[in-house]
Amino acid sequence: MPTPIDEPADWEADAICREVDPELWFPEKGEHSKNAARLCNQCPVQGECLDAALERDERFGIWGGLNTRQRDRQFGRGAQRQTA
Repeated sequence: MPTPIDEPADWEADAICREVDPELWFPEKGEHSKNAARLCNQCPVQGECLDAALERDERFGIWGGLNTRQRDRQFGRGAQRQTA
């Protein structure tokens, strides 16, 4: 069951995105998300973030280093990532 948005998950305290302007994670149509993805790739909780986005079927923004189109392409809408 997804964590309600008003109750942060334990892993969120370690997320790099907490220290960056939120606008970076929600680029306007046509803007690049490379800077956000670069930061995500350095984040210690990138996998947890991606899993949460897939679980909640996030339709907007950069989550776990992937934008909506990338998440859909890699996992399909409403999919769950298989972790080892």
